[in-house]
Amino acid sequence: MSNKTTKNDQANSTKEQEAYKVLQDWVKSVPDTIRQIEAEGDEKQLTEYKEQVKLVLKKLEQIKFELENEK
Repeated sequence: MSNKTTKNDQANSTKEQEAYKVLQDWVKSVPDTIRQIEAEGDEKQLTEYKEQVKLVLKKLEQIKFELENEK
């Protein structure tokens, strides 16, 4: 493997790890946000937010799988 390829792979891995961390941090805020929407928002907002959470969780699983399989 060339040096350039190795550096690109490392950069991609670092970006994936950073993305995973950002998404993890976002997921930690979900319970508080749901409580806030329940108190101040409407059903449509809550449903849309929950759908967004599901999409983020799917992406987290995908990134985790990719990080585990590149080792």
